[in-house]
Amino acid sequence: MKAVMEFETLQNKVTTRLREAIITGDLKPGERLIQDELASLMGVSRMPIREALRDLEREGLVEILPHKGAQVTGLTRDDIEELYFLRSKMEAVTVQKSMNFLTNEDRERLQELVEKMDRDIAIGDMESFVENNREFHLLLQSGCKWKKVKVLCKQFIEGYPAHVPSLIPDTTLVSNEEHKAMLKALDEKDPIWLGQLVEHHIMRTGNTLTRLLE
Repeated sequence: MKAVMEFETLQNKVTTRLREAIITGDLKPGERLIQDELASLMGVSRMPIREALRDLEREGLVEILPHKGAQVTGLTRDDIEELYFLRSKMEAVTVQKSMNFLTNEDRERLQELVEKMDRDIAIGDMESFVENNREFHLLLQSGCKWKKVKVLCKQFIEGYPAHVPSLIPDTTLVSNEEHKAMLKALDEKDPIWLGQLVEHHIMRTGNTLTRLLE
């Protein structure tokens, strides 16, 4: 069990380094990702490299071609603007449709997640913040009865956007204050305010990420 956990931790670190290099442009679109070279550069075996590339393929940042190996798909400013615009609109609607169906237990868990994210920020644990942030957004949408829009929102959250806080850690404090405002809107049963807060929250993150590419 310990060996499995150590491998997962190593793989996560490798994935994080490669993801950051792709998003910031250090690894360019079309650039080949040769496992042996990456393993040597990072001082790891080929296995965590191989698993990291598979994760990044699922996120749409890498393409693995038959008989050719992996290459960077990359991100453009237009890619980011499109994704975050669509996500902001869909997630705003989803949380509005979800609001009245969340239970008291859901509300308590949302509060716990906000408090956990405060602690993550205080100790600089971005890996934990990323996971708690992801759970917060998915739980806030969980009461929505519209299945298709929930599937789309989940796809957006579980791609590279879930990991963006680790790339721009200076914004996590603002992000969690916005989470707290969402809980106030939830308590006041104000779907319009809640939707506006979520839309602003996502667009702000997207705009910050595009500036990172400049």
